[in-house]
Amino acid sequence: MSKKALAAAALLAGGLGIALLAGGGGGGRYPRGKGVFIDDLIKEGQNPDHLIQRLKYLGISWVAVEIAWYGPPGPVQSHDLLGTTHNLEDGALAAFVPELVAAGIQVWVWGFPSPDRQPQFIQNVKDAYAVAPQVAGTILDTEKPYYGSQHGPALEDLIAQVKALGKPVGLTSYGSPVYHPSFPWEVIGGVDFGMPQVYSELGPDYPNRADDEWRQLGVSPIVPLNGATAIHTSIGMAEQAAASDTSDGGIGWFDYRALVLAQDGAQPSRVEFVRAFDAWGGDG
Repeated sequence: MSKKALAAAALLAGGLGIALLAGGGGGGRYPRGKGVFIDDLIKEGQNPDHLIQRLKYLGISWVAVEIAWYGPPGPVQSHDLLGTTHNLEDGALAAFVPELVAAGIQVWVWGFPSPDRQPQFIQNVKDAYAVAPQVAGTILDTEKPYYGSQHGPALEDLIAQVKALGKPVGLTSYGSPVYHPSFPWEVIGGVDFGMPQVYSELGPDYPNRADDEWRQLGVSPIVPLNGATAIHTSIGMAEQAAASDTSDGGIGWFDYRALVLAQDGAQPSRVEFVRAFDAWGGDG
């Protein structure tokens, strides 16, 4: 049986099959199956049982929980405030993670760092691992604050320091390096997996091209990230599944609130993400 067929069979088997494919709730070198990013556990989940029921209904096998939003100085165009660490400060990470993992849902932590606040970000990762040792690893969301070749050493150091904490480290950023030439792409090859943000339709070859460009930089496995906000023209899940044949059996959606409270215009993409992925399976 091919890798693709094995992945599809495991995904179709339901939550247990997905958890086994991912190496169990807490383990695994990278996210597999269908996952979603979560900004605020208590706001979105109310309590662990409620969140688990919703995630199971959606067929989610992994989640990424925010631990820091360290954007550049000045106004932050986001639903989050500068320096937010709510899932650590309010005890939600410690309360939710053991329950999620016990239910077969793999948990990663993620954050939006910036070069001037890396020590704080690294400390947040340490704190997350201390209060929730079941966390599988960290996903770095490195975007505009790292524009410019002068920030290459900082990003390389960030990756190395977070990896030194002993768990896998992934990186998510812009889908195609071609469109963001000032980002220090040359240093990202040290991560354990990559998550190109494929949020918009930029030609029929775009999802595959973005995946391939990341691989050419030494990043593998690849777990494409879909979704985002109304400012993006989100490509549908069917198109993503058909085009991203270079994915390694995992895919993500940003974020949970947009997934469960999608506006009418985003409904088709949301439904495809929720219902179509199990019939795909990727290459993993």
